[in-house]
Amino acid sequence: MYIFAGIRKKRAINSYINRLGRDLAKRYGKSKEYTPGQVVKTVHDCGYNWRHICYAHALYVSHKQFDKWHEEQGETCDYFAMREEISQSHFGGSIGAMASSDLSGGSEIGFTDGGGASE
Repeated sequence: MYIFAGIRKKRAINSYINRLGRDLAKRYGKSKEYTPGQVVKTVHDCGYNWRHICYAHALYVSHKQFDKWHEEQGETCDYFAMREEISQSHFGGSIGAMASSDLSGGSEIGFTDGGGASE
């Protein structure tokens, strides 16, 4: 059962990387970041896998907004650990490659919130 859960998670992250950015850009314009609400609405409306939405937030929401949203939800997801996991499984271990990837058809993924780098 655990093997299938891992496969579903990887597929969900693949869909966030390959399609969600474009859907966000179509709905809200190209941007380096989106709000958690925009990500939630797009994931829901477009039928993406909801179970792994934290990874969508790690890709498209600023660190500050990510932490705020997760605190409000009563969750304790780690922004940097999730981005590291995404970089390992989808970008050959390079957070820099992930940070400069064009995932929304024109924007860059990778944020700074004034208090630290995205890596």
